[in-house]
Amino acid sequence: MIEASDYSEFWMSPYIVIRRMATISEAHGIERARSDGQFKKEREAWTTGVLALALSKLEDRQRWIEIETVDRTPDTKLHEIDQSSGHNVIQTRSIEIVDWQENVEDIMEVIGKKCERAYPSDYLLVVNARHRGKPLSFDRVIEEMKSVDSPFLEVWVVACVGKDDFKVVRVAPSGISIDLNLPPELERAKQQPPFMKRGTRGTGTEFRNLGPAYLPIP
Repeated sequence: MIEASDYSEFWMSPYIVIRRMATISEAHGIERARSDGQFKKEREAWTTGVLALALSKLEDRQRWIEIETVDRTPDTKLHEIDQSSGHNVIQTRSIEIVDWQENVEDIMEVIGKKCERAYPSDYLLVVNARHRGKPLSFDRVIEEMKSVDSPFLEVWVVACVGKDDFKVVRVAPSGISIDLNLPPELERAKQQPPFMKRGTRGTGTEFRNLGPAYLPIP
């Protein structure tokens, strides 16, 4: 059994984090799952999981999500293991997550506030576009991002465009747009090891497949 608060150096597959959020929604209701601070880390992991599925569709590489619990930033980390050199090379992207919700009229307000803060230059910003009923023009966002002084290496937007359909777009620098139908991508992600654990925090490159594990729902 893995305690719900012990996410340190604990990697979860995209399948696990997305199914985990679905289970929370089923247990507590969609509205509470979307807004309750108790589930903030799980929502951030879900958003990172959707990004991971999109990148894996683009590049056909397995990725795992780690929820940060020690430092204030980043919110999550996205890991992949490169074995092309004959040994394990862990590549990590640090992710900041922000939601665009109904109380904010324009998605650029959300992005602009994040870009006003100081972040390391290798961080990625991922916006979960949760503003239901508000049209989103990716072309406009891409154009306006050209005049934004962004501290982030990349800025991505994750938007639900149908029941199981998502559009994942890199708006800065522009040039990548991925259409994602969730069920088949989740089925593919289900084949990768669900849980991984690093040996030594921050330095080790050895890892182990934990196999089936019990991670309590908050």
